[in-house]
Amino acid sequence: MDSIKLLYLSGDEVSSLGAGDMNLALADVEEALKLVYQGDAIVPEKIAMGFGKSFLEESDKGRINAMPGFLGGKYQMAGIKWIGSNPKNMEKGLPRASSITILNDPDTKFPVCLMNGSEISAMRTGASSGVAAKYLARRGADTLMLVGAGYQNRKQLEAIYRACPQLDHFYIVDIVRESAERFADEMGSTLGISITPITKIADCGRTPDITVNASSAQVPVMDLSVAAPGSLHICVGGLDHPDLYKKADKILCDSWKQVRHRGSCYLAVDGLAGKVRDEDIYVQEIGEVLCGDKAGRESDREFLYYKPVGMGVLDIAIASRVYRRAKESGIGTWVNY
Repeated sequence: MDSIKLLYLSGDEVSSLGAGDMNLALADVEEALKLVYQGDAIVPEKIAMGFGKSFLEESDKGRINAMPGFLGGKYQMAGIKWIGSNPKNMEKGLPRASSITILNDPDTKFPVCLMNGSEISAMRTGASSGVAAKYLARRGADTLMLVGAGYQNRKQLEAIYRACPQLDHFYIVDIVRESAERFADEMGSTLGISITPITKIADCGRTPDITVNASSAQVPVMDLSVAAPGSLHICVGGLDHPDLYKKADKILCDSWKQVRHRGSCYLAVDGLAGKVRDEDIYVQEIGEVLCGDKAGRESDREFLYYKPVGMGVLDIAIASRVYRRAKESGIGTWVNY
């Protein structure tokens, strides 16, 4: 039998193959979310190895997650994302998160590619919010406020701005003023926009149409003021006010089943405790809105609360594109399996 070959792609190679193209990431993530809703995907529950006895303790000590899946449609690829995250890595000069993505042939089930998945993970997380904002932000939305001046909110900003180009006012909130100012300077220059750095939500000079929580704080950072009529709140990471989701006219998830299973936010904890029922979730899979089978926003006065958990199939969508481009371009290192 001929030796089986496995393609390895480094972080630099993954970048060179278009992993950082946000427009392509938005298209991949939207298509993947549609396929999940249409049943042309396999999405096992995320295996989360939290270092702590609660999601509050985990937010301080970190976690390692395993996220397998299969995506059909034009992708026809299986695989798994293995990602570690520790907020204290920054104190050591390391990125908070590190990810490896393995792709498997859905026919033979053999692995075909091993790649650095860190950039893909950040891109798909940003793109997931971008897709949500595209469909759920009110018409005429012009103000975006991001909480947490870390790497992930850079991708959140880029994705939401690409998806909602009419946005005209941008705020970045961080308790460390220097971090907020650096974020504003660097991302403002990258995107050609003006971003206002602030240290408190209350200092925002406008009522945000879209708010994003992507902080690493171990205490709730979002107050109830963001639950304004017509606004959209996206809880990517970090802690919202425990009652914020209760203020929503509609609660939507990328996958409510996965959100509840993960148990890493107050909405999920209350779901596991039976305080939030399945019927309380207006959209349990956002693909239902993307496919046009259910209206998302029905009024410019609705406050919508969106909670994405993130699924491995989103990484597989982008990773599949990168892998196939690598084979076409002759990039990467082939090793014996």
